Formats: sequence, structure tokens, C-alpha cells
Amino acid sequence: MSTKKIWAVLLALFVLATAVSGCGNSGSSSADSQSGSSATSENSATSESSASTEDTASTDGEVPTISLMVVCGTTPPDADAVAEKLSEITREKIGCNVEFITMEIGNVAQQLNLLLSGGDDTLDVFMAGISVPYSTIVNNGQALSLDTLMEPYAEEVKTALGEKVYESGRVNGELYGIGRLLDQASTTCYNLRSDIAEEFGYKNGDKVDLAELTELFGKVREKYPDTPLIGPMNGAPSIGDSRIDSLGNKLGVLDNYGQDTTVTNYYESAGYEELVGYFKQWKEMGCYMADILNVTDAPIDYIPSGKAFGCFASHFSAEMNGIWSSQNFGTDIASLQIYEDAVAITPGAYECINPATKNPEAAAALIYLMATDPDVENLLINGIEGQHYQVLEDNTATYVDGKDISTTGWCLGYSWTALNSTISIPFEYPADYYDRMLAANKNAQQSKAFGCQFDLTGVSDAVSACTNVVNQYENALSGGAVEDFDATLAQFQQGLRDAGIDEIVAAKQEQLDAFLAG
Repeated sequence: MSTKKIWAVLLALFVLATAVSGCGNSGSSSADSQSGSSATSENSATSESSASTEDTASTDGEVPTISLMVVCGTTPPDADAVAEKLSEITREKIGCNVEFITMEIGNVAQQLNLLLSGGDDTLDVFMAGISVPYSTIVNNGQALSLDTLMEPYAEEVKTALGEKVYESGRVNGELYGIGRLLDQASTTCYNLRSDIAEEFGYKNGDKVDLAELTELFGKVREKYPDTPLIGPMNGAPSIGDSRIDSLGNKLGVLDNYGQDTTVTNYYESAGYEELVGYFKQWKEMGCYMADILNVTDAPIDYIPSGKAFGCFASHFSAEMNGIWSSQNFGTDIASLQIYEDAVAITPGAYECINPATKNPEAAAALIYLMATDPDVENLLINGIEGQHYQVLEDNTATYVDGKDISTTGWCLGYSWTALNSTISIPFEYPADYYDRMLAANKNAQQSKAFGCQFDLTGVSDAVSACTNVVNQYENALSGGAVEDFDATLAQFQQGLRDAGIDEIVAAKQEQLDAFLAG
């Protein structure tokens, strides 16, 4: 046997031996209880993945490298260092290295489309649902079936994420993605610079309805007439509506916080027409950034600089959203909750495997670790301890001394792009942040459609046509970029009818009825 082949065998034996000895699981007790990993099941799954990833190793004895999508605000300079630290864990536990494919949030749709088109194997593991809908990825054949690949890890991952979250990745009965455990019940918020909010009697976490928010806008504009109040968030000015379950794309929704079982046309609902009336008022008051539809700045660019005072967002808790926004925008933010309640809906993002991958077993093993291993998720979320963050006495994390969001070197604050952030150390959040999130998920009104993935292949032409209509009108209306709101709304509604929205509503209704019956 050649030296290189001997090295490959020794490496596989080393991986197996370290797995049997139970090394590498150094998370806190609370993290361990959330991951739900038992020594027996972890060793079994790791042993199987080690054997399968040995088969995919190249003939020169090197372990395979899995490329992983990482979303950030701007490309972090320490990405390679974090990837190497992560690889130290993955080499030991599942026999592979990891490299990052970083995607800036504004470029995700374009970059992901390029990497998944035409059989490109540059990207192995990616998250669908961030800028590119999960259903689109699945219907395009851009996600590998996972039932067999995830079988060794299924029970542990279900325990870590929740069985309903795990099973929600099924389309026509087949699993194509592992659902992200995050805030399933996100409430609509308005982010306002804290000093301005306090000046007018508001603080982080306060509730306002649309009428009260409009009144606040008027008072701020009167005192600060040169500074607009509404800028874009992640490239769009749109305000969400946490009173509905959008069923993936708002082309047919469940109203009444998802408690209705009749799918309706959201854009002809009283709730949406009310919103358009407020858009009209906000434009007349001068609340929007100039040329907002073409603004490429993120809140971190325009809020601290005073180009605008705020933007819309969503979160399971307005208070927590204010903390997150303060951390990421570089200035203190007060987040105001707009609607009274929120509906818990099917996860919007899923960890998937590129069908063109050369190492599907190793890719599946990496997803398993991302769902269950606190060390792995903490590295992905917080970076390297002592370099990007330090742990405080209450077991929360903050920047290392002398560093901030602009100098830390890693994409801190992007825990929402992780598969299971609940097993990481809360970064500049209260120590019970993830407990609060899980409680919010549990206590929210769960949509009647939770777990139902709608397959709209049969009405794909209508979906495409209606999406084009939505793209033409929705942001223009919500961004105050039209002259005649009533006429534009009527054109929008008619355009959707002409494009086939009634077909989509009927298809969703048929599938929802079957889901509820099952």
C-alpha cells in the first residue's frame, strides 16, 4: 500500500477514534440540552459520516473541502481564519474541511443564481430563502433530495430544531432543505434613531399603531424637516404585515394571524388598502428618502450619517430588534412594534445542498453539525473567541476590547443567517435571548398552514407573471414613488388578476385543504 493510501486509512481511523471517545462537544449545559445530542447517537452518526466522507476523499489522501455560503453586510477580512478554525472541528468530527463563499446581503440573489446555474459545483451548502425563495430553488431543481443523506442524523436534528421545523422542508413529500430555527413569529417594527425617539416620548420596545406612527412622523418632520424618516432595509422600503401568513410569497395568504383557512388575495384586502393609504400620507409628509427605490445604502450607511432617521424591519421582539439594530447600524436604535400580535409561520429559509456537489455525504454531515454542535454554530455566528468576541460573566458575548462592528473582522450580528443560532452564545443580547425567542415561537398563534410547503409548479406561469406585477408596483407604492396612489393600486390589482392570481389562490387552497385533511 502506498504512503498516501496509508495516510488516508490512518486519517479515517483517527476520525473514528476521536468520535468514539466523545471529543469536541464543549458547549455549555444549556446549549447541550437544546442540541439534544446523546453520546451514542452522535458517535454513530459521526462514524457513518466519516466512512462516507473517506470515500469522497481525493486519491492523494486529502480530505474533501465543503464550500459553505456565509451571508454578511460587507465581506469580512477574517473569513479564511474563521473557516480554518471551523475546519479544525470538521476534520475531527466528519472528515472534511470547510471554506466560505461570502455573499453580501444585497448581492445574494444574483450570486446564488450564478453559482447554482449550469451545474457549477463551486458552492456545496447554501441557505435558500435569503433573497431567493426556497420554493423557487426546489422547483428549479437546484436542491438535492436529503431524505437518504440526512437519515443518520435525522433524529438528533429533529430534537435540536423541532420536528415540525425539520419536516417543513418537504415538497411533495420529499425533503430538500433543513429548516432554519429562528423567530417564526416576527412582528412588524419601525426602527428609529434612539435620540429622536426619546425626544418625542418613545423608547425601545414600545408599541404604536399606524395612526400613532403617522402622528410621530408628523412631529419629527416638523422639527427636523430636512431629514427623511424612511429608508430601505435590505434593499427595499417595504413594511411587512405580521397579521397574515403570506404562504411564501403573499400571492394568496391566510388572514387573521393565520387562523383563517381560506386563502385570499392579500393585495385586495382591507388591510393592504389601509397600508396604501398610509403610504400616501407619508409621501405627502415628506417621510421617504429621495429616490428610495434606487438607494443602495444599508441602514449602517445612512442612519448614523443622518441621511435618514429610520426604516422598517421585523423581529420576534421589538425590544430585541432594537438591540440587534443598534449593534449592526452603529448607532442606538429604538424599535417600535406596529401590530399587536404576530403569527408563527413555516420557516422561510432552509439549508440545502447543491445537486452538483462532489461530496454530498460530507455536505449533509456539515448541516448536521450546524444544527446540533454549539462550537460549530458559535464559530459561524460569533467568530473566534479572543479575536472577534469575548465572553462576559453572564455567558454573553461582546466585542473584544478596542473593536466594533467596523473593525472586528467577522460578520457579527448575522445570527439570523445561521441554521440554529439558539445553541450559540448570545452576542450583545441578554443572556436569555434565545430562551425568549423559543418562548415567542411556542406562544404565538401558529398558522393553520405551518409546515405546508406549497408546490406552485402547476401555476408557475401565473406565479412568474404575478411576481413581475408585484415587482412593478409593491415597492413603488410602499416607497411612496407614485403620484396617484388610488389609480396605481387599482392598476396593481387589475394587473394581478390579469396575470392569474386567482389561479394561484385556488392552487394554494387545494394544497392547504389536502394538508389540513392529512
